[in-house]
Amino acid sequence: GVLGEVSAVAGEWVGEAWRVAAVARSRSGAHEGALPLLEEVAAERPYDEEVLACLLRSETAVRGAGAALERYERYRAGLITHLGTDPGPELTRVYAELLAADRPVREGILFDGSSLLGRDGDIRAVHALLQTHRVVSIVGPGGLGKTRLAHVVGRNAAQPVAHFVELVGVSSAEGVVGEVGSALGVRDSVSGRRALTAEQRSDVRARIAQHLDQAPALLILDNCEHVVEAVADLVAFLTVTTRDLRVLVTSRAPLSIPAERVYLLGELPAGDAVELFRQRATAARPGVRIDERVVEEVVARLDGLPLAIELAAAKARVMSVEEIARRLADRFALLRGGNRTAPDRHQTLLAVIDWSWNLLGEQERQALRWLSLFGDGFTLSAAEHVLGQDALHVVDALTEQSLLSVRETRFGLRYRMLETVREFGRMRLKEAGEEEPARAAQRDWATAYALEHAVRLFSQEQFAAADALAAEESNLADLLRQALADADTTTVVQLLCGVGGLWSIRGDHSRVFAHRQAIAQVINGWTPPPHLVEVARSAMLITIMNIMIVTDRSGDALRDLLRRLPVTDETDPRVAAMVEVVLVCDTTDGVRLLRRLAELRGSDDPHVVLAATQTSVHTLENVGDVTGAIEAGEQVLSMVDEAAGPWIAAITHAELAHLVMQHGDRHRAVRHARAAIPVLSRIGATDDETQLRAVLLISALADGDLATAEAEFAEIVRANDNEAVLGGIAIVSLCAAELALARGETAAALEEYRVAVRRARETRMPGLANWGPTPWTIVAESVALTAYAYHAGPEDVRFAEEVFSDMLGYDLLNLGSPVLDYPLCGSLLFSLGAWGLLRGATDPRDAVVLLVLAERFAYQNVMPSMAMGKIEPYAERAAPGLIGHLRAEYGDRRGPALLGEARGLLGRLRGQDGRGSHVPLVAAHRQRSEDHDDDRARE
Repeated sequence: GVLGEVSAVAGEWVGEAWRVAAVARSRSGAHEGALPLLEEVAAERPYDEEVLACLLRSETAVRGAGAALERYERYRAGLITHLGTDPGPELTRVYAELLAADRPVREGILFDGSSLLGRDGDIRAVHALLQTHRVVSIVGPGGLGKTRLAHVVGRNAAQPVAHFVELVGVSSAEGVVGEVGSALGVRDSVSGRRALTAEQRSDVRARIAQHLDQAPALLILDNCEHVVEAVADLVAFLTVTTRDLRVLVTSRAPLSIPAERVYLLGELPAGDAVELFRQRATAARPGVRIDERVVEEVVARLDGLPLAIELAAAKARVMSVEEIARRLADRFALLRGGNRTAPDRHQTLLAVIDWSWNLLGEQERQALRWLSLFGDGFTLSAAEHVLGQDALHVVDALTEQSLLSVRETRFGLRYRMLETVREFGRMRLKEAGEEEPARAAQRDWATAYALEHAVRLFSQEQFAAADALAAEESNLADLLRQALADADTTTVVQLLCGVGGLWSIRGDHSRVFAHRQAIAQVINGWTPPPHLVEVARSAMLITIMNIMIVTDRSGDALRDLLRRLPVTDETDPRVAAMVEVVLVCDTTDGVRLLRRLAELRGSDDPHVVLAATQTSVHTLENVGDVTGAIEAGEQVLSMVDEAAGPWIAAITHAELAHLVMQHGDRHRAVRHARAAIPVLSRIGATDDETQLRAVLLISALADGDLATAEAEFAEIVRANDNEAVLGGIAIVSLCAAELALARGETAAALEEYRVAVRRARETRMPGLANWGPTPWTIVAESVALTAYAYHAGPEDVRFAEEVFSDMLGYDLLNLGSPVLDYPLCGSLLFSLGAWGLLRGATDPRDAVVLLVLAERFAYQNVMPSMAMGKIEPYAERAAPGLIGHLRAEYGDRRGPALLGEARGLLGRLRGQDGRGSHVPLVAAHRQRSEDHDDDRARE
């Protein structure tokens, strides 16, 4: 009936579904899963040769070609017996495959004499591409190991037949077909006879296709870049005249045919590159001393090129690794004569690049020479500025020969040279006598680029301008250093407007500070031409504002130039206002400076009022007037013009976040921090973002919200990933320590404090080497010493005693110090007082005086360990009533008025031992509390 018919149709559909699934699995390479399904389908459909073809292939993959051949013979015999016919053409072809698989062919493929490091992923990737593409080209510069990779792929090829043909010895396009035919043993292409006629080449090409079409085959053509067009013609022909041929090409240039899939082979990963150097160096001289850091430097400078690394490691036979690193300054002289079995083009590093150089026309060679000046790559626009309108053509040609790589960055597409190629280009540039015109062209590009984006840096296009300058930051910085060395003042001021402005809003003040003396020298006595007056004004303003963080006499020459510059109709009123403020700034006397700023804050010019109020925020904080600084910051926010871009408001929010946090209003601090972070993070102000996230972390800890604190710490680590600058380096470890304390992991916390101190001490601002401890060192040491006062056990005391001794010896409160930063000095006083009080290193009364003086110096109390409320109970117990007495005695006096008392007390303490007890006062207090708790429990 109807149900029977429906059941029969459903059965047919199910059977067809199983057939489709089985065939699909086999064709996708899932042979183990396909085999049982195919056997069931074949049992039901014994004459379905499509199913049988898949079954034979899967059985070959799982059980071997012998089992599949037996199955084929049984089928063929049964077919003849029952139907009197032979298998169809598709099955006959599969039979030919089985015969080939039973006797696999591997012609010209070699085994490795040494291990191939770091290429497992590349091997898998190429195998995968060969499953889905007829032609795969491994493309990359010389020395990457393309040939060795191709041999490995050939040895493990899925195809039963694999031929490896080396084309390095073919000197002309006409010889390609003859060389391939000879390697394959094709008749009429005798080895060594490459001068075939066009008709002969056509005939041999057809015979090659016929030869390769007998069974699934892999043809590997190695080293094709010098005859790339002829190889492309041959491969294009073979792909349309064979059914199951795969072609693997190694070349510095792609074939550029429709069937091709390019695989760009990259440099070795750092870890594998180091291991390769270690293995080859040890092989050259067993027992060679390997310094991991030096080797990392060597392999990085060699671009991760395996050949270059092996050539360098071979020199370990006669020199140390450190000497190899030093001699890399002339790498082409050093890296020669490694592996005697290597081809001539790989005997020296110079020969590797020369091979590609010889394939270039003169226009491409000149482009390589000139573009080698770009240390951090370049855009097509930059290349056009330097090379002219033909830049696209030559850049494409250099990229095709793997002399340039193309990288997508967050700022857009860039072209880069390996450092080895750059050095080759610079060497050829010098030989050609083109250094002067090439450098002039690059300077023209750089100054035009810097000024184009500098004018947008303080506008509503601020983000775009910052991105544009950041994209070329390294190149612009290199050119700034060159211009300073060449005393090229006009280039210096133009570049400063761009890259100096970027460093300013990113808080990367050390980058400008490092050049301050050189800048002062090149502008000393210089009068800019009329068209550079405004540029010079902005450049000097940027430089002075960055070096104001530390008093330095080099600023005098900059201020002198600012005073001499005439105000014109083109002068930006905002810049003029900042100049007026900067010219009255004397950071050695904060009180006098505040009086001058107060006068300017009463100006009729709103730009002057804003500039003076901005400067007042930091100055008021510096003299310990946190309340005044907060009021000034709020006034700045009310005056900020959005047309100047979001940074001014963001950095003001950042300052206010720290100030109100010092006042104990952490929730208000969080609001300011959250207002600032998106802008500062977007601009790349890593240090500022780090400090603000520390505020969020500390606030979360105060609220008992450990999960939020952990999340903020993850953001701090992310922001500082390989980019930490100055204070941010110590803050990462300080925050990690405070988190560990919150978790109850005291030992881990103390270790993090030690790390913070070590990192802070190791980080120096260029030019500050002889100016005593840095601000971030004082912060790290202050927090660490205070935490150790609370938590250190006997085994930890020695470190803290050394820090205490060092800090006691700092002469921060000397009026001759470059900058008298009262909050920073207060942090020092607080930590000395904490250690002195809790560890008995000073008289308890002296320790309490230090703590109250720190409070009047507006010390940096943001870290939980530095909280005054935490230590007050101990101070009250050690010296009852003294804190209240001192606060009443000091009245409204702040740091500047108490400087003499602080200096006198520190001077007296320096004559004492300053060591104290291994048993902290806090431990005794804790024990008393625990005893009291036990008493209450018993009650």
